[in-house]
Amino acid sequence: MQYQVKTVTEKVDWAQIERIDIMNYPWGSDYMPHTSAWLYRVEGEGFYLKMRCEENEPKAVYKEANDPVYKDSCMEFFANFYPQDEKAGYMNFEMNSNGAILCEYGHPGDRFYLRDKGFDYPKPIVTKGEGYWEVELMIPDTLIQAVYGHDHMTTSGRIKGNFYKCGDETHTAHYGCWNPIENEYPAFHKPEFFGELILG
Repeated sequence: MQYQVKTVTEKVDWAQIERIDIMNYPWGSDYMPHTSAWLYRVEGEGFYLKMRCEENEPKAVYKEANDPVYKDSCMEFFANFYPQDEKAGYMNFEMNSNGAILCEYGHPGDRFYLRDKGFDYPKPIVTKGEGYWEVELMIPDTLIQAVYGHDHMTTSGRIKGNFYKCGDETHTAHYGCWNPIENEYPAFHKPEFFGELILG
């Protein structure tokens, strides 16, 4: 699947950004909360992400950075910002409704917490309402460039990634994704199934 990532010169209203719907639950579930994402880039600044889930009383046990928030009700964004580099890994941003975030970089089975390498984490901004919760995150170009070791933003005109909704230890375990994943059991660390995010 493809998604057009709008590039602008300053922050815009989310209503101007095309919505992504997380519709695929490849491992089946009796619980598939409606979840959406929006992503755009401010030139010279970074990527702005918003994710929203329609569910009541999302489970939110974990409160610290790098806690296993995927066990709570969780929304996630995985992205390879330099797919033109065959050796490049991907970053994951996993967030619960407490605003706890788990951030890593690397390849499946070979990943490290960004904080362990001295990188500051983006700070999630969480909003809770009646029957929904949402999180906004700004991912700075400077962080991406430092993690990947590049002094410029991607020149390929695209990045690759996926958006997820999960909850390993919620009342009903569930695993949703934007771009379909083909695997026998639930697994999000599958970059071969990332979709195309076209920068425009």
